[in-house]
Amino acid sequence: MGTVALAPGLSRKLKKVLESRTDSPELLASLNTLSTFYTDNTPQSRRNLRSIIEKRSLSINQEFLLASDAAQQALDRVEEEVNSLAECCDKIAKALNSCNASTGDIISTTERLKQELDVTTQRQEIVSCFLRDYQLSSEEINALREEELNEDFFKALAHVQEIHANCKILLRTHHQRAGLELMDMMAVYQEGAYERLCRWVQTECRRLGDTDNPEISELLKTAIRCLRERPVLFKYCAEELANMRHHALFRRFISALTRGGPGGLPRPMEVHAHDPLRYVGDMLAWLHQALASERELVHVLLDPDAVVDTGPTARRFSNISENESGKIGSDLTFVLDRIFEGVCRPFKVRVEQVLQSQPSLIISYKLSNQLEFYSYTISDLLGRETALCHTLWTLKDAAQKTFFDILKTRGEKLLRYPPLVAVDLSPPPAVREGVSVLIEIIETYDSMMVPPSGKKPDFAPVISALLDPIIQMCEQAAEAHKSKGVHSSRRSRVSSDAGQLNKSSVDAILANSSFVPPSQSSETPSKIFLINCLCAIQATIIRTRSCS
Repeated sequence: MGTVALAPGLSRKLKKVLESRTDSPELLASLNTLSTFYTDNTPQSRRNLRSIIEKRSLSINQEFLLASDAAQQALDRVEEEVNSLAECCDKIAKALNSCNASTGDIISTTERLKQELDVTTQRQEIVSCFLRDYQLSSEEINALREEELNEDFFKALAHVQEIHANCKILLRTHHQRAGLELMDMMAVYQEGAYERLCRWVQTECRRLGDTDNPEISELLKTAIRCLRERPVLFKYCAEELANMRHHALFRRFISALTRGGPGGLPRPMEVHAHDPLRYVGDMLAWLHQALASERELVHVLLDPDAVVDTGPTARRFSNISENESGKIGSDLTFVLDRIFEGVCRPFKVRVEQVLQSQPSLIISYKLSNQLEFYSYTISDLLGRETALCHTLWTLKDAAQKTFFDILKTRGEKLLRYPPLVAVDLSPPPAVREGVSVLIEIIETYDSMMVPPSGKKPDFAPVISALLDPIIQMCEQAAEAHKSKGVHSSRRSRVSSDAGQLNKSSVDAILANSSFVPPSQSSETPSKIFLINCLCAIQATIIRTRSCS
């Protein structure tokens, strides 16, 4: 059977239909959509399928046009609004261009004013710093001129001193005229403040004289510290303080002598005037205690930065140079000397009365040692050149002179009336009495107090003054016994040995006695008597440390 050839177009279409896939998603979706409106599968419907699909497409497009008509109208309105906005922007741009042209001068002026404002701000800061470093505020000026002194006064005064120092720096620049004017102005404020401060300190110092143990306020210490910058004003205040404490100490000393303490305790020192040692000791102890309290008061007041050692000789000052330390020490010594100057005369008169009352030998020696101890002690605290120390050393010399005068009177009495030699050639009672007195003096010497800066006095003059008359008395008694034994009126020994009166060595006397010629057997009892006396003296005192 022969193959019928198809038309080329039909062949292609048929081939295309045969090659198409019926299970593709696009074809399935198209068929599903077609099934929604293609319901009758008739030949007529199949012939009109194309027109049906086109009508369906046309209806869909009509529906789209109807649905998009509102949006198109809205877009038209938006277009109109955009066009109106564009017109407004054009108008605004034209207005801005015209304003920019007209306000260019204003903008340039604003920029210039802004730069000037920055420069003015910098100048204001410089002026503020200048006023802070070179001018006083109204509050500080009022603080310097008000009657009541407080911490603001000292802050203002410190600011004045700071400005005065800054002016010296200003003088090194090309602003010398301003520096000089400011320095003159600050000098006026400074001098006025210091004069007012001096008057206030003098008033406070007068109040210190009203109480025995005044309390020093921190404000007064600060004022004294500031016044050290003005030596003349500081001296005025120191003198005022010295005068006030001078009178107060004098009243206290007289009250302690005559009335005693509050309520009669402690009792008045003059109650013990019959006991010279206690009387003088109480006065010296009172002066030493008063010196310690007054010295502490003066140190705290006149030198608040000082560190005062409690030792008798040490003075240490903090944060000051050596020259300033010497100046401060001189000021403090001056004030203390003036304070204790008033008590010198009543103290001296009473001690002199004690010395004139003819105390015993031991009492006078103890008084001398007591005065010497306090002379060294107070000299360490106060200074050797002060009035009180001069009075103490004078009284010490007077007590020592009284002691040696008593010894001299005692020796002259022994030499004037020498005792007779006993039959058994034993030492006379005067020897035993003298040795007993010497032992008591030695005990006093060994137990005496010695200050750290002093030393024990030489004891040899005391031994010589006490023993020399006794030995000379024994020699005179022996010579008288010898002259009586040989019935001779010659006393050549006494006249030829007149220079021997100043000898005090026992060994020298024994040596002189050992060279007597043996032919003079009549002198043997006298020699034995003299040896007995010397042995009695030596045996008694050789055990003592001071005479060993």
